[in-house]
Amino acid sequence: MSELGSFDNPVKFKDQDYDVLLQKCLKSAVLFSDTVFAANQSSLGIPVDPDPKKAVKWLRPKEITSNAVFVEGTMGTTDICQGQLGNCWLLAALSCLTMHPPLFVKVVPSGQSLSESYAGIFRFRFWQYGEWVEVVVDDRLPVREGRLLFSYSRTTNEFWSALVEKAYAKLIGSYGSLKGGIVSEGMEDFTGGIAYSLHVSSRPPRMLWRAITAALARSSLLSCFIQAASVKEIGSVTSEGLIKGHAYAITDTDKVQKASEEVLLLRLRNPWGFVEYCGPWSDKCQDWDFIDNAQKARLELAKVEDGEFWIGIEDFCRLFNTVEMCSVNPDSMSGEAGDDTATPSWTLSSHQGTWVPMCSAGGSRRYPRSFWKNPQFQMILSEKDVDEYDYGEDEEGEEVDGEDDEEGVVVAPISKTEKQGEKKKKCTVLVELLQKYRRQKDKVHFLYIAFHIYKLQDKPGSLDQQFFSNNRPVARSGKYRSIRSVWRKVHLEPSSYVIVASTYRPNQQGEFFLRVYTKTGNIQGFQDFPCTNNYSVMVMSKPVLPEDLFRVQKWFDEKAGSDDRVNAVQFMNLVNSVLEKDYELPLETCRQLIFGEDTGGRGRLNRAQAEKLLTSLRNLSLSALTQCRLAQTKRPWNVVAVVVYPKCFTVLLFLLFQNKIIVA
Repeated sequence: MSELGSFDNPVKFKDQDYDVLLQKCLKSAVLFSDTVFAANQSSLGIPVDPDPKKAVKWLRPKEITSNAVFVEGTMGTTDICQGQLGNCWLLAALSCLTMHPPLFVKVVPSGQSLSESYAGIFRFRFWQYGEWVEVVVDDRLPVREGRLLFSYSRTTNEFWSALVEKAYAKLIGSYGSLKGGIVSEGMEDFTGGIAYSLHVSSRPPRMLWRAITAALARSSLLSCFIQAASVKEIGSVTSEGLIKGHAYAITDTDKVQKASEEVLLLRLRNPWGFVEYCGPWSDKCQDWDFIDNAQKARLELAKVEDGEFWIGIEDFCRLFNTVEMCSVNPDSMSGEAGDDTATPSWTLSSHQGTWVPMCSAGGSRRYPRSFWKNPQFQMILSEKDVDEYDYGEDEEGEEVDGEDDEEGVVVAPISKTEKQGEKKKKCTVLVELLQKYRRQKDKVHFLYIAFHIYKLQDKPGSLDQQFFSNNRPVARSGKYRSIRSVWRKVHLEPSSYVIVASTYRPNQQGEFFLRVYTKTGNIQGFQDFPCTNNYSVMVMSKPVLPEDLFRVQKWFDEKAGSDDRVNAVQFMNLVNSVLEKDYELPLETCRQLIFGEDTGGRGRLNRAQAEKLLTSLRNLSLSALTQCRLAQTKRPWNVVAVVVYPKCFTVLLFLLFQNKIIVA
C-alpha cells in the first residue's frame, strides 16, 4: 500500500471512511447525514439573518430540483458561480482546475452520482501541508428563499461545485472561514503545487503572454486581480467593467489575425458568472466583426454574459496588477513549454514544525537575543546542477539585505552585468514556508512569516546567538508577510546551510510546514535543533516498565547502527509503535526529544536513553488520555512540542485545549 498521506492513500479526515459509510447507508437504505459537519449554524459560520423569511434550510439536491445531477455533461469553467459568500479566491482556483482533467479528478474522484449507488454521501480530496486528505460530506446544502446560499452552477440542476465547496468548508471549519483569501491558497490545496505571484509590470506584454501560455501548457493554474487602493475600493467596478480586489481565473490564451496585425489574447473568467469586461475584445466588441468565422469558432466566442471573456494582452497589462500561478512541480516554473511526461528533475524534502512561545518562537532578526531560538533546519548541498544555471525571469529578484520589516516586499533586482558575471553552475533550491491552521471557524489570522538561509562555516550544529550576530543570511524569502506561504528559488554554492523559519514578533504560537526542492542528485540532510530555556514543569519519573525494556532491547538489536544508537526516524517508529494512534509523535518532536536527551550532540540515542524516554512518553500520553476522558471528548488537544531534559526528566508538554495552551 502507498504511504499514508499520498494521493493513492489519503488521510481520512476525522477518520470517516467513505467506502465503509457508503456501504452502511446502502445496506440500511438510508441517506448519509454527517454528524461531524452537521446541517446547523456552526457549519455555516455566518451571522443569523433576523428576517425569518431568510432562514436557512438544508436541502438535498433532489429536494431542490427533481432532475438534479452531480455533473451535467462535462465540467467547465462556467459551472461555478459565486453565491452570498466572499470566497471568489476559492472559486477562481476551482475554475482553473476544471481546465486540467488529470488534476481535477484528484480533487473530485470519478464515479460519483446522484442516481447510481446514491446514498447522499460524496468524497473529495485536498492537499494539506504535505498530505492528501479525503473529506466526506453529505449532500445537504444551505438554501435561502429557494436558492443555494453559496456557490452554484449556471446549469441549475448540477451540484458538483456546491459539494466541493462544502467539503472544503468542512476541512477548514465552516463556510464563514472561506471569506477573504488569495487564489494561491486554493490552487495549492487543489494540486499540492507551488503558488507564487508575478507582477504584471515585471515583463513586456508579449513576453508575459508567452509566459502565461507556457504555464497553461504545463498544467499550471493561473489567476489575476486588480489591486484596490483601499478597503473602500474593493468590489468597485471600473469603467471597463472589471472589479477591483476581485479574483479572475485565466483559462486560456490565443491569438487572432486582424488584417495585418497579430493580436494576443487572454481568456478570463469572473466567478460571479456575470459583470463582464466591456473594453476592446470583450464579447460584444466591434473588433470581432473584423475576424473571420473560422477564428471565432476556434476561440468558441459566445456573446452571452456568463462571466467569461477575452481581453488583449496590452489592455490586460494596463488594467491588471498581479498574476498568480500555481505550478504542479518546479519544472513547470521554467517559463517554457515542454514535455509534461518527462521525469521530474527535483527532489522534495518536507518538514512539520512549530513556533512555541518561550521556547522556539524567537521572532525576527530585530530580536537578536531570541532569533537563534527559532526552529533551524540543516540543508546539505553536495552537487551542482547538471545544467548551467540560467537566471530565469520566473523568480523574484534578490533583495538587498537589511533590517527585517513586516511591511510589503521591496525588491532590488540584480543588474544584467551582475547576472552575467555570476552565471555559473550552482545548486538550485526552492524553499516554501507555509503556516498552518490559521483559518478557524469564522476567523482568519495569518502571522507575519519569513525564512532565512545561513551558510555554515564549521561543522553542523545548533547555531547560537553569537553566530547570528556575526553572520548575515545568504538568502531569504523576502520581507515578513501576513499570508499563508512565502517562497523563493535560490542558487547556492555546494555547502552546508541552515534554514531558519520565524514569525516577525517573538512568542507567537503557530504551526508551519516547510518544503524544500533541490535538483535531483543533490543530497539533503535536515535536522532541527532544540530550544533551550528554563521554562519547564517537573514531572515525577517512574521506573522503566518491563515491556518497554524488552521492546527497546529488541528494537536496538534489529535497528541500531554500529554505534548501538538509533536516529530520530528510528526512535519515532519505536515510540509510535507503543503510543495510541491519537498520541503519535511527529518527527520534529522526536528530534527535539533526542537533542534534549543527547547532550553529546550526536543526534542519536543509546539504549538507556531510549528506555527512559519511552516510559516518560507513555506516562504522559496516559495523563493526557485521562484529561480527554474527563472532558468527554475524543481528542481535545494536539502535541505542539515536547522538550525533555536529561537527568531530572523534566518534560514540557504544550497542549492545545479549547484554544488555550495548557502545561501539564
